[in-house]
Amino acid sequence: MKPNPRMLFGNIFDDRNMTPNYIERFALDVQAKLTDNNGSNEYDDVLNTLTTALVPFQQELSEVDTTLNTQVGKTLTVDNFIKEFKAYMQSKYINIAAALGGEKTPELLEFYPRGKSEYTKVTKTQMPTIVERLKVAAVKHQVAIGATISGELQGLETKWKTLRENQLQEKAAVKTNRTDRSVARRDVEIALLETIHFIGKKFPGDVKRCLNFFNFNLLFAARHKSLEDPKDE
Repeated sequence: MKPNPRMLFGNIFDDRNMTPNYIERFALDVQAKLTDNNGSNEYDDVLNTLTTALVPFQQELSEVDTTLNTQVGKTLTVDNFIKEFKAYMQSKYINIAAALGGEKTPELLEFYPRGKSEYTKVTKTQMPTIVERLKVAAVKHQVAIGATISGELQGLETKWKTLRENQLQEKAAVKTNRTDRSVARRDVEIALLETIHFIGKKFPGDVKRCLNFFNFNLLFAARHKSLEDPKDE
């Protein structure tokens, strides 16, 4: 069998299939096994190195989870806004039409250029154009439609911009926090590599005994070929 230099000397954790969460669960399992076998303190050095590296890494993962949950909340808020907006424009159709002299007037077309049905299909992409259009029309016809409806229509643009900008900011934060190869992750990877080489030196050539400390299956989703798969030998 021809040795694989990458497996022997490289960073085996530099793999896109190994998500940060998989790295974490593998590292925690290694940490637990080192602790269980450390009755005579022989694994203190590698155990302390790994434990120290895990602290900022787990903090980073927690921040990603928090940001993602916030983003979900922002998305729901935007989606709810659009849902309520659709209902609002449907419900105000008769009031606005009556105030402007009927359904066939040019003035009504400024609010409903494609009829009432347009507001049942509105998307996030269309919202900026639509709320701007309604703001202009509401200012122009404020006397006719009344201060209440005019004010509500004018306020839609500001509400939409605020909600949408918040959502996009959260998405950007999640993208930043999800950097696959963060410094914290690299530190954990190096600590794990040091542990692997330490165990390998302690039990040279004894694959079975070395594998007592490492469950490589934890690094991947189910059905993925393990690093310890005998077919690789």
